[in-house]
Amino acid sequence: MTETSAADAPAEQNGTTPALCTWTDGGPDKDWTLRVILPASHIPAEAAPGVEREIFASLNGVTDRRHVPGGIMVRRSVPADVVDGTDGTDGGDGADGAEATMHSIELTVPRGYRGALRFLPVPRGLQVADRPTWLDALERGFVPAGDHGLREVTDMRRTQVLEISAPDARPLIWTGGDEPASEVHWGDDPTSQAPRGAGDEPTSQALDEAVDGRPTTEEHVVTLGSSLRRIWIHRPQRGPASAPVLIVLDGERFIRGGLLTGIDELVSPPSVVIAVDHAPVGECGPDEDAAIGQRADDLVMNPRFCDDVLALVRRTAPDVKARTIVAGASYGGLAAAFFSLRHPEAFRGICLSPSFWESDDQGRRIWDLAPSRSDDRSDGTDGESESHESEPLEAVAHPTFCVDHGTLETVIADSVAEATEEFAARGIDIVSRPFVGGHEYLWWRELMLVRLAEALAE
Repeated sequence: MTETSAADAPAEQNGTTPALCTWTDGGPDKDWTLRVILPASHIPAEAAPGVEREIFASLNGVTDRRHVPGGIMVRRSVPADVVDGTDGTDGGDGADGAEATMHSIELTVPRGYRGALRFLPVPRGLQVADRPTWLDALERGFVPAGDHGLREVTDMRRTQVLEISAPDARPLIWTGGDEPASEVHWGDDPTSQAPRGAGDEPTSQALDEAVDGRPTTEEHVVTLGSSLRRIWIHRPQRGPASAPVLIVLDGERFIRGGLLTGIDELVSPPSVVIAVDHAPVGECGPDEDAAIGQRADDLVMNPRFCDDVLALVRRTAPDVKARTIVAGASYGGLAAAFFSLRHPEAFRGICLSPSFWESDDQGRRIWDLAPSRSDDRSDGTDGESESHESEPLEAVAHPTFCVDHGTLETVIADSVAEATEEFAARGIDIVSRPFVGGHEYLWWRELMLVRLAEALAE
């Protein structure tokens, strides 16, 4: 057995804070053991568990609310000089005999794992957390203070998490961090003209020229589906004019995660990137409280939303003939498949952890919406929204989308397996590729770029 740690030597020997995460290799083809040690002094005051709560180590796909005891950390006392700063000193000047509190847990983690770690204060003795209890715990969640040697990332819920990677995890191709708002070059010239959206609303910000040699990102407010919302249009400087357009669902969150920087670094980027937000825009700006419901309405097999996005693409890039690539995760992955099924001549999909378990408002699953083999329609808008007349096709376009899912997200994995069989019975062959993790943003933002590069290279 071998051990990998962030520290050069055990904390008990060098008088420093123990490594937050230590990996122990059980041998070939055996799972890893991950030991997590959290000094109480590194817990924010507002999240301190007290006597009524315990600390739950939330490791995505490994621990969850259906079995809370599996993630509860053991509280124990250790000599104060083992932990840096627990007594307000450098860790070596504490009083003789003084003790400090630490929380620890050992978790079995599959080989190749990558996922998010966060700590949650939960009620003591909790076995299974209902939704309200879990939402309260998530609200109180935290990442530890101090130098833990792990990368902090803002996830899809705009919360800080720690990126955990097993020693044998596949190296990241994209290693960029979060993109601070100040580093995203939003257009700000209100007098310039830019493409209007499906509802012909005026743009909120637009600028065509690059800033400091970097492409600008234009922000617009348009109508998609049933509501106004923000979109961002980005034109990579090296993007060939004939290259496909990329639509990114949940776009604001992927942009803040550094997606545009990664796209700009591709050998041959898309001609245009259109990132779509799902928070409806009102008089006071985006309504984040309404975003969850609006997102579900947009992305769960919504024909009107799909057709409005198609109209937006054709207004923004009228000369691009290549099929638009639609990329999304979770509900966004479901929508990416739906776009390809509804308009196979116009869209191809990148589906990350797609919610193939979901059904539409008529109870139909995603494969029930696959075009029949005799279906030769090329438009498919059914008059639901304005749409550019499709170009004549030499042959009926075939739905094209790729699927990636986590081995630890069992509901998604099972629904993907079911969908694969159902699609095959309808003449649509898809190959799903698993990654070692849960319903995981850390994988999505990596794989979105990987699959995009593959699609652009075809």
